[in-house]
Amino acid sequence: MTTSGPSQHSPSSDTISRSIVMEGQARRLEPMREQSEFRGFTIFCDEPEPMGHNTAPPPLAYFASSLLF
Repeated sequence: MTTSGPSQHSPSSDTISRSIVMEGQARRLEPMREQSEFRGFTIFCDEPEPMGHNTAPPPLAYFASSLLF
């Protein structure tokens, strides 16, 4: 959720304050495989072999993709 408006702690009413709240749940399925739930979407991540089983993109791939969007 994003909100904007005058900040309650600001000396000037011209100052705009914004906050973003993101909530989700994550759980570890295997040592390197995780699942998260966010806004009704399920996201899996895994590490490549030999650390993981390469069943999903690694966490860094999600982060890098988010920068491209």
